[in-house]
Amino acid sequence: INAAPTKEDMRVWNAVIMGPTDTCFEDGTFTLRMEFSDQYPLKPPNVRFTCKMFHPNVYADGSICLDILQRNWSPTYDVISILTSIRSLLNDPNPNSPANNEAAKLFLENKRLYETKVKKLIEEQIMNDQTLLDDEDEEKVEKKPPPPPSATEIAATAASTSSTTSEAAANAQESSPSLSSTNAQSGQNEQ
Repeated sequence: INAAPTKEDMRVWNAVIMGPTDTCFEDGTFTLRMEFSDQYPLKPPNVRFTCKMFHPNVYADGSICLDILQRNWSPTYDVISILTSIRSLLNDPNPNSPANNEAAKLFLENKRLYETKVKKLIEEQIMNDQTLLDDEDEEKVEKKPPPPPSATEIAATAASTSSTTSEAAANAQESSPSLSSTNAQSGQNEQ
């Protein structure tokens, strides 16, 4: 479980929970958004999943049907207790108060198919996450600096630079007065 406020608004938090072990949710990483009103802690925060979910107590928009976020709210609940309750709800849904009728019906009538659908959704999310990571890696590869020059390129550049430097030094000596002649001229002006 991990949660932190967004940079834009201290009353809006992003959270991540891992699926409980030994459940059909165990390989999943689930993202949530928590919005705290000015009436918090007297009123519960608005909490919803921001990732796709298939669960009896999760609405299509990600909102969660959980008693502690509604009629059984207590000002003593903190962020960790809320997220811990949501994590527990993943494996222990209340199909008698469904937010997703299809998931509730499958959970009650064909738990194996329900678990298969949950696992499939998690696999899809993992694949999508991996694709995003691969895309980021490709962008990093494209932004890599050019490879270092070879020894031959370094030698050629050094030879070219040294001849150019010698020519520039010779030209500079011809066009500018030497230090001794400048001093001599300034000495003549003082007399």
